[in-house]
Amino acid sequence: MIEITSTELRRNMIKYFDLALEKKEQVIVRIRNRGTFTITPSTENNCSKRIAKKTELEAYLDQPEVQESILRARADVKAGRVRKFTTVKKLWEGIQ
Repeated sequence: MIEITSTELRRNMIKYFDLALEKKEQVIVRIRNRGTFTITPSTENNCSKRIAKKTELEAYLDQPEVQESILRARADVKAGRVRKFTTVKKLWEGIQ
């Protein structure tokens, strides 16, 4: 177990993250008037879920039809084929 101050953590953050992650060392950070906090690495499952979500989004955005839709929308905006609404009422008038 290592106890450090928040200033020391700011100066050597990666060092202490590596200690907690690779060496399984418990790192306690003492913050004046706020208490103490422990640095613990997240579990692999949590990291994998976040990576999977990002991959799903990227897979969606990489679909050719989605790319085409984005390009068409950009071209419409560039050509001025847009409608601007200042109120919700005007938005609904434009839809009806």
